Amino acid sequence: MRHSELQAITSIPGPSSESETRTPLMHPGGARPAPRRPEPLRIAQVAPLYENVPPTGYGGTERVIAGLCDGLVAAGHEVTLFASGGSHTSARLEAVIDAPLRERMSAEELAEVSPHMHLRMLSDIYARSDEFDIIHSHTDVWTLPFVEQSASPTVITMHGRLDIPLAQQPLSLYPGAALVSISDHQRLALEGFDVDWLATIPNGLDLHAYHDQPRGRGDYLAFVGRLSPEKRPDIAVEIAARTGWPLRVAAKVDPCDEEYFAEHIAPLFEANDVEFVGELGEDDKPGFYAGAAATLFPSDWPEPFGLVMIESLAAGTPVIALHRGSVPEVLVDGRSGFICDDTAAMINAVARLDQLDPTMCRQRANDFSVDTMCARYQRAYQTLLDSTQPTAAPELRHFDRAASRSPSSAAG
Repeated sequence: MRHSELQAITSIPGPSSESETRTPLMHPGGARPAPRRPEPLRIAQVAPLYENVPPTGYGGTERVIAGLCDGLVAAGHEVTLFASGGSHTSARLEAVIDAPLRERMSAEELAEVSPHMHLRMLSDIYARSDEFDIIHSHTDVWTLPFVEQSASPTVITMHGRLDIPLAQQPLSLYPGAALVSISDHQRLALEGFDVDWLATIPNGLDLHAYHDQPRGRGDYLAFVGRLSPEKRPDIAVEIAARTGWPLRVAAKVDPCDEEYFAEHIAPLFEANDVEFVGELGEDDKPGFYAGAAATLFPSDWPEPFGLVMIESLAAGTPVIALHRGSVPEVLVDGRSGFICDDTAAMINAVARLDQLDPTMCRQRANDFSVDTMCARYQRAYQTLLDSTQPTAAPELRHFDRAASRSPSSAAG
């Protein structure tokens, strides 16, 4: 890695089946890659540089990557994680930068400089792509220009929203890139586009600490996540005020959302006696969820997944959510929470919380374990490798052979 170059830049202050039939992929010049090595696979995991892996606080993508790396290592694969230097993993860590970008950059710098940081990282990784059997990137569309230049196949997990031109236009230029969606709903934004979906693989987390957390008194409503316009914390405040329940908020304010928070949300919190506890670490979140009567999830955008929902369910706390994005693939309406069309329906749902059983919530969370996610990714790798080889290759050893259901059934 050209570490000195990166350091100079960052010194700035401040409904598908899991495996689909695929047309064999051609590589530069029409050549096929060299015959695949036997197990274990050599896998490069490429993380965004905004947070450590795993993050100390908020950072859903990085937590998913952390669990995936550890699970693949446990399955016997040779995993190299490219990430920021404060990351902790059982994989071999290649530190691209010393500290996460969000710790040292302003909102303007994140928008203007971070793309170049990621492109530099990707350029260096693909210059040595022959060291890996699979490159699995979590940096979304920035990865696309490099895919066609490598004989080692690439998997790109699309963690963000796809209903915007910044995603749709670049993806349409690379129809052969093997993409993984994290929900079936996420794919709808690309209907009519020539894209190659490898699988839908719902996010998974290590939820043991949440399952082990005893239920609390259930004397407040909770809002967890990020304080941004699309997450609609204002709706959570309205629900609490209209129902007479106390509201506790454990959330992060990104640099790009500081003005929104100061002008719109902070005054709302103060006027309605909302308890804002700030951003919680992993040690504190299970207890926060378990102490709530319900977690409010009023996100008013096409949420690609929503880790907050599975964290809450694992702690035995039901979720009251707007019917947006992936919500129906995570929640089972009337069993692990309530899926509502509007704010009025969310308000009415609070009065029906006694109909829900914490045990059912925890059972639903089991469908999104890190073990299940790792097994699904290994099957996706196998599908991609088979499609790039002239002959079939040995079956991969799965992290969890028992997790054999399709992701569509698990996420529905």
